[in-house]
Amino acid sequence: MSATGPLVRQATNDSGNAWILGTTFFLFSALCWGMNVPMMTRLFATWDPYFLSPLRVLIASMALALLVVLTGGVRELAWSIRPGRAFLLALPLAVFFFFYALGLQFSNPITAAAIMAGSPVYAALTLRLLTGARLERGFVPAAALTGIGAWIAVQGRPALAGASFGVGGGELLMLLALIAWNIYSIGAQRWFPPDTSQLRRTYVVTLAALPWLLVAWLCAWGSGIAGAPRLDPGAEAIILLLVTAVFATGLASYTWNLGVERAGLAAGSLWQNMVPIFAVLVSMLYGIFPTIQQVIGGAIVLCGVLYMQWRRIRQGM
Repeated sequence: MSATGPLVRQATNDSGNAWILGTTFFLFSALCWGMNVPMMTRLFATWDPYFLSPLRVLIASMALALLVVLTGGVRELAWSIRPGRAFLLALPLAVFFFFYALGLQFSNPITAAAIMAGSPVYAALTLRLLTGARLERGFVPAAALTGIGAWIAVQGRPALAGASFGVGGGELLMLLALIAWNIYSIGAQRWFPPDTSQLRRTYVVTLAALPWLLVAWLCAWGSGIAGAPRLDPGAEAIILLLVTAVFATGLASYTWNLGVERAGLAAGSLWQNMVPIFAVLVSMLYGIFPTIQQVIGGAIVLCGVLYMQWRRIRQGM
């Protein structure tokens, strides 16, 4: 298998169910990340993004460590790469967590969603620049479909009726965050020994990202950008924090790496366009129900993803 194989496409000697598993993992990650958007918005009323980022990563690291122990024993907690290499790989992941939280708080919802819809393009460019890999045939029309569908869906959010397309200051941070996530995704597959499980990879890099985020928070606090953290949160804030930390930050990162291993980063970037769709659906729990635009947009996104999967199946025949 080539060095870029796990990042671009499924290897020819994989089992016939590999693409099904990869799609399932990506779907779970997209669902968790979509759930994370409205929950993070509510959490900003209790904690600022500077403190919230390391707090979520701390809880996620503890949850991942528990999974590692339960599935492989305490010895599996030992890092399989050198600490310096782990901290270097964790830097883009920390950038993602930090900039994504800031982007959610300071960007206009419509323009932020539009930037998220460009995930396949960012992944394609990152893969091309860092690995020189060619994309699968059919990726361009699939990316176009998913981008159009995500845009239609976010346009139809009732809560955004009358919202402008103005830039709120966080759009560039969102863009940098998504690029950093792609860099992390590539490194997570290439920098570890081949026999390292995806769970251990996720645990090691997530834990190694914590010092970077703590330094960023301390700098923001010391400079007066961020205030003192609130230590008396309400019950709702605690529950939302645990849910987003364990599922969106921890488990979703793990299943994302599993998906990249089996189906490739390019395919996973298409599923990232389901994040705004799921965000709208989860918002229904807060009394915001889908419109016809959201239904149509979600269907178009799904068509784009299924088109890519169909092309992959045909190539494997």
